[in-house]
Amino acid sequence: MNIRSGWRAAYSNMTSAAINDFPAIEGRQRRFVPSYRTLIAVTLDYLSISLGWVVALLIYNVSRGAHVNNEAIKLFVFSLQYAVAFILFGRVQFLYNYDHSLLQIRSTAGILRVSCYSLLLVSVESFFGRMVIPRLLLVLSWAFITIFVLLQKHATRPMFARARAKLARDRKVLIVGSGSEARRVFSFLHNSPDLQLRPVAFFEGSSSHDSRVVYSHDYQFKDYAPVYSGDLNAAFLKRLEISDIFIADPTISPQKIVEISALSSECLAQLSFVGSVHPNFTGNPISYRVVDGLVLSSFAIGNDFNLAYELVKRFFDMLISSCMLMVSLPIFLAAAVWVKLSSDGPVFFKQERIGRDGKPFKMYKFRSMYITAPKYGRSPEDSNDPRITPAGRFLRKTSLDELPQLLNVLLGEMSLVGPRPEMPYVASQYDPQQSQRLKVQQGLTGIWQLSADRKFAIHESIEYDLYYIENRGFFLDLAILLHTAAFAMKGI
Repeated sequence: MNIRSGWRAAYSNMTSAAINDFPAIEGRQRRFVPSYRTLIAVTLDYLSISLGWVVALLIYNVSRGAHVNNEAIKLFVFSLQYAVAFILFGRVQFLYNYDHSLLQIRSTAGILRVSCYSLLLVSVESFFGRMVIPRLLLVLSWAFITIFVLLQKHATRPMFARARAKLARDRKVLIVGSGSEARRVFSFLHNSPDLQLRPVAFFEGSSSHDSRVVYSHDYQFKDYAPVYSGDLNAAFLKRLEISDIFIADPTISPQKIVEISALSSECLAQLSFVGSVHPNFTGNPISYRVVDGLVLSSFAIGNDFNLAYELVKRFFDMLISSCMLMVSLPIFLAAAVWVKLSSDGPVFFKQERIGRDGKPFKMYKFRSMYITAPKYGRSPEDSNDPRITPAGRFLRKTSLDELPQLLNVLLGEMSLVGPRPEMPYVASQYDPQQSQRLKVQQGLTGIWQLSADRKFAIHESIEYDLYYIENRGFFLDLAILLHTAAFAMKGI
């Protein structure tokens, strides 16, 4: 069990770092990238592919001294097939996200990968289809298409980055530290103008009178930021108009972290930790992101609140819970009578749980255990548990014991979809990562409830809830409800 717990903890940390965007502004932009920019990118890719095919065809005709039959038709059909394959594979490989990578190597690797996949698909189609394309022409076309797409992508990336940057709010970043990790995050931010997080300076705690700078990773030493030293205070942050502080010094002391945290709170600057600097604070929720192999953990100033989604979600919760209560009223009454007749005690089991923003509420269930069972004891893991009543055994197997929680949904204490609410003594021991579960309304069902890991403690499978929090939306909620209806009515 210790080995399993350690593996789960490591997997949880890795997964949560990979699935949560930092900062909130970038996450919103990724979900709401205007379609016209994607359309322009796709059009440019198609033109590059067409140009590569034309050049390959010309070279093939000159080198072989012959012409391919029906050149115009094959030109259009081949370029269209290759473009469709390239665009589809490109979407899967995130070519249209325009994320920064060190020296843009990862971007080039992605284009090469997608181009090879496209060539393979078109070659298979040519082999089995009616339109036969000579192998030499296929190789030439792949080579020139790849070259033109690479040139086009690397030439237009700054344009798309600047276009995305216009939608974001300008934020100036101070990086605490000047070592390798600080330089890496500086390079990432500097080469990602679409994030509109502009690193303006480095800061060292040691008093040094030498003026020096730190350069970005690039093919030439041209982009840099100055390194300051001395005392870090509010006047300094105000003078540089700092809105974000990145701590990227692995040797920094815990006392210094506390001082910088207090300063960032005073100046309303968002505090983030880079790489091996891992805070152990409580209070504000933390978001995570992997940046070129570095884990960035950020103390968010406020929750990522989407008013339209919250209003639609609340209306949907009220509508569905009301309809379900009316439709299931006969089952509701029959279950209540059965619970009352099968054992002494109340019909409903009320237990305090922790809801959104840490607010406690009473969660309702049909009582499925004898009244002698501890109210906050460990939940039964087997249907033969002696604490379970005869009625409770059926109710738990069919999940009908959860039916009264529709009242919690109707009252606004819970939602149909969300992280499962936990008991106060469990929530009081949350670490900052687990505390993110409380950023959203707790729910009747969720991704964790659908997984095999529902047999284990909720906080041991935090990756499911972190994924939901990051990607939540109306259609994701609807998908979870549909999966719940299909697969989650098994009980124990």
